[in-house]
Amino acid sequence: MIEKKICTADLRLGMYVSRLDRPWLETPFLFQGFLIRDKTETGELARLCRHVYIDVERGEAADHCVIDSPPATAHALARAADHTSIKPIYSDTATLEEEIQQARVVYRTATDTINIIMEDVRSGRNISMAGVKEVATDMIASILRNPDAILWLSKLKNRDSYTYTHALNAGSLAIAFGRHLGLPIADLEHLAVGALLFDIGKMRLPPELLTKPGRLTAAEFAEMQLHVDYSVEQMQKIHGISRVSVAIAQGHHERYDGSGYPHKLIGDSTPVFARIAAIVDCYDAITSERPYARALSPHEAIRSLYEWRNVDFQDELVEQFIQCLGVYPIGTLVELIGGEVGIVLSQNRLRRLRPKVLMILDREKIAFSAPPVIDLMAQTKDPSGAPLEIVATLAPGTYGIDPCEFYL
Repeated sequence: MIEKKICTADLRLGMYVSRLDRPWLETPFLFQGFLIRDKTETGELARLCRHVYIDVERGEAADHCVIDSPPATAHALARAADHTSIKPIYSDTATLEEEIQQARVVYRTATDTINIIMEDVRSGRNISMAGVKEVATDMIASILRNPDAILWLSKLKNRDSYTYTHALNAGSLAIAFGRHLGLPIADLEHLAVGALLFDIGKMRLPPELLTKPGRLTAAEFAEMQLHVDYSVEQMQKIHGISRVSVAIAQGHHERYDGSGYPHKLIGDSTPVFARIAAIVDCYDAITSERPYARALSPHEAIRSLYEWRNVDFQDELVEQFIQCLGVYPIGTLVELIGGEVGIVLSQNRLRRLRPKVLMILDREKIAFSAPPVIDLMAQTKDPSGAPLEIVATLAPGTYGIDPCEFYL
């Protein structure tokens, strides 16, 4: 990608807009990147933005630029993490259908390993770095080939072992987010290990505290916060673990406005990878059934994160996370314009509003005997010529649909 920053007054048809000077969700252009095909789009961009970034490899070049090749977010993050090398930009090397079988093996093996790690901590035994690294390496390899496969499998929530599945899902999300940001494999490994282990300290807390259905008392919440110190203490005993991974555990409950714990760090005082971990930790938590809270739909969770930007989480990171998962994240129950209902199966990286959808109900709300998959990027109209597009998101359980039935 070669980006140029230009004034919106210099926009013309055929340019590919890759970034804006404001969050995408504050505009009608909710997807990440689009080719200008209509003069109304240039007018709307001029009304909303002073500058935009265009990708000159995907569209027309500009006669006048404000700044040539501005640093991408991944590069800015790298500077914050004291890196200087150019970061790779990843592309899918396998389709979801090609990757899903390998991802199943990786996910099952990772689940078994996480269970062993958690039981080792509960029993007071030390953790082997070899096992953790093997899980992280296999997950990274799968997610680099195609992140949608493991993210699809991660939607199979085990309601009886939230702490265990949360570790695996947080690791998956952290790797996928790091991939989106273009972080190098070494950093993806630090991120994966930190996210997989940041909650292991909870194994030292009373089980009844973790499963309490109601609101925690002040004393109980103070005890719950100790899991951060316990996690750090346990991780520091692991031979060969990086300080970056330990710092992720130390900072994943800090908040951008200083309201987090344990040290109430403000803004950039929290290491950048811990800020990333905080977002994925929160997202997986609020999309999971917990003893004290119902699960939000992925779409609801994305909207909540957007509302919390620059309060709980850094604005730029929230926007990038939304771009990573899409406005309709994998697992979102959606209704199409004709009344059909389906589940978002995978993303189209260039047009996040047009994902692949596994169709569950037809327009009469009758279940398909063999659920078809519609790629909204490739198929824009149904057989009758009517448009195909998502018009609404639905709450989990709508029409009696349990998405978990479709994840195996």
